[in-house]
Amino acid sequence: AVVSTQSTGEVLVCLAPFAKKKFNITLHGITHGMDHMNVDTVKHVTMAYCKKLGLHSAELEISRRGFPPLGGGTVRFSSNTLKIIKPLQWTDPGKIKRIRGVASCSRMSPTTNPRVIDRSRGILNSFLPDVYIYNEHLKGANSGKSSGHSLTLYTESTTGVSICADCTAQPQSLPEDLATETTHQLLDTIHTGGCIDPSHQYLVLLFMALTQSNVSTLRCGPLTPFSISFLRNIKLFLGVVFKIKVEREEEGSGSRRGLNTSLLLSCLGAGSENMNRAMT
Repeated sequence: AVVSTQSTGEVLVCLAPFAKKKFNITLHGITHGMDHMNVDTVKHVTMAYCKKLGLHSAELEISRRGFPPLGGGTVRFSSNTLKIIKPLQWTDPGKIKRIRGVASCSRMSPTTNPRVIDRSRGILNSFLPDVYIYNEHLKGANSGKSSGHSLTLYTESTTGVSICADCTAQPQSLPEDLATETTHQLLDTIHTGGCIDPSHQYLVLLFMALTQSNVSTLRCGPLTPFSISFLRNIKLFLGVVFKIKVEREEEGSGSRRGLNTSLLLSCLGAGSENMNRAMT
């Protein structure tokens, strides 16, 4: 069976803090799918969140990419463990100072990525001059078993906040369509505001619930249906209840023009500890 390294990787990130030994796991299968974050998002954004949450050696190494349906990708995930998770205070999204991205394609024409990059930069440069998208054209053994192309975009702010968007092209779709869809998705996510993007809400909420018995606070945009269901499960299994406050700002006020609604989530952690590690 072809395994999705994306969904498996998302689970491993949640388990890593409380493992008995340091993670060093190699995964094989699909690295760019339609229903989960692709590996570039995990490498550049999820790993950055993990480092801020205490997993300082968290790293994802991409050896081969695998597009659906046959996959053929290989990635290696490594991470340290934690004794406890410290409370977090993520309330200031800051100002976006640069945008980075990765355009990747396997077993396709070398002109595919430049077309994606040109269209995406053409839109983003209207808002910010510091935009750079890496071109990764793969062939041979590193290109996996199926053809395909994808685009990942992520921001970097003055306070270290990253907001991301990614898309994998549908069969027979144009490179320009992929670039337009991903770029508009990123702009929509930025417009919702907050210190995390919707695809990473579950991860930060879980770490907040597992912290020591202190208050953690997070500012984010509207909760996704998955996050709402996830909060119900956190209450059921951990007994942690989140306080949600809706904050509204006047349209056009200050540096967050247009971002007139955000959510402020706070909770008292369950005080979970890794019993396999001694306190250091």
